[in-house]
Amino acid sequence: MGKKKKMVTERSAEAKQGKKTFMLPIPVSIKSEKEALPTLDKTSLFVPTEVLFNDRTEFLPSFFSPDVLVTRNVPEVLKVVFKYGDVARRYGENGLENDPTRQQIIIYTMVTCQENLLWYQRSSPEAKKGRKFIGDPRLQGRFTVGFGGHKTQEDISISREELIFLKGLLPAVQDEVGTVLGLNRGFFSEVEEEIGITRDGVENLKLLGAFYDKRIEDPLLPVQVGWVHTGIAAVLEINSRVVSHLTFPTSEIAKAWWVPFSKVEEEMEKRQGDWNRGKEPKIETWTEIMIKEFWKDYLASTRV
Repeated sequence: MGKKKKMVTERSAEAKQGKKTFMLPIPVSIKSEKEALPTLDKTSLFVPTEVLFNDRTEFLPSFFSPDVLVTRNVPEVLKVVFKYGDVARRYGENGLENDPTRQQIIIYTMVTCQENLLWYQRSSPEAKKGRKFIGDPRLQGRFTVGFGGHKTQEDISISREELIFLKGLLPAVQDEVGTVLGLNRGFFSEVEEEIGITRDGVENLKLLGAFYDKRIEDPLLPVQVGWVHTGIAAVLEINSRVVSHLTFPTSEIAKAWWVPFSKVEEEMEKRQGDWNRGKEPKIETWTEIMIKEFWKDYLASTRV
């Protein structure tokens, strides 16, 4: 009998590419000679746009832009995701990335520790070294405070299959519960892969709200990035008694630094000013939304 081949998943395939890492506060690079695994079709959890934006979810225009919709009613948003969530391919014919009638769900997470917020800059392709850039090319090189990616076929389907015993007992909720577990599985996998934190290093996770950006950022794109994604605003608080450092994949993250809570808005204004003067790359639009719309909510929650 031949040796059983190890299953290649989206997340494991991406994790095997560009295995260099660096650590905060002292960056460390580790070379890897492992052969890159084949790239699978990229998939994502989504819900129909028409069922997500309704009276119950309470999305309203943001105070700083009528084209940015926000809500604090996370429970109702999650109910929609759990009930109507499905998985499809992101690219190719009928792909999600070109279909504003379907919203890909992203848990967009800020990371804090001892009254400091983690900022980072996304990596850019290193053409001279021939290394493949991992991540959305539309976001490469940008400054951001948000971690998190698409919840994949792997996350959702495996979780639903693990609940096969519900098929005979509670078939009506099997897929919904599977989606809940899939979100949880995908979230913690991303946290571990992107910053090197396991579950015991997480002190708390706060969900602040959700948002949708329908602004036009790049007039050359027929479908804007924001039109096909809805973010769930979250904050992950690190347990400093367990975690001594963070580890970042350099294929995705170029550099990272801590900003005290009292300087967060100043940091954003500085980065935006530098971009306006042509000195530095742009801040992600979702980072702007997180800080302008939800940062004060988070600070208020820490004082309770």
